[in-house]
Amino acid sequence: MPARPLLLVAEDDPDDQLLIQDAIDMSCSTDIETHFVWDGIELINYLQGGADGVGKPDLLVLDLNMPRKDGRDALREIKMNPELAKIPVAVLTTSINERDAQYCQQWGVVGYYQKPSSMMELIEIIGGLCTNYLGCEL
Repeated sequence: MPARPLLLVAEDDPDDQLLIQDAIDMSCSTDIETHFVWDGIELINYLQGGADGVGKPDLLVLDLNMPRKDGRDALREIKMNPELAKIPVAVLTTSINERDAQYCQQWGVVGYYQKPSSMMELIEIIGGLCTNYLGCEL
């Protein structure tokens, strides 16, 4: 049996983690494995093998504003590492700074989304990402 698609979410806000998990559950009927990390340091450790027995994610959803190491620094580190650079990264952030969007586009993100104010919008974003990158059926 093929492995389940793996979604990694780097998000420091526990409420946003719950909302994202709910959006996954509501938008994807495919059984996917979801892991959450709290900040950029935990993210890089995870990707470099700190999560025993877990492979590289099929998709990374990245917040920019996190403690210890923010998403901008983590994104740059991921995309500069040949072993990690091919992981599709979608940014989901509260940032409305146009420079953040440009920075992320320069580093090759597959999508840059401002965190929406409604659950339906979040379901659309997460559902689209899961369909396009994890092979989920809606």
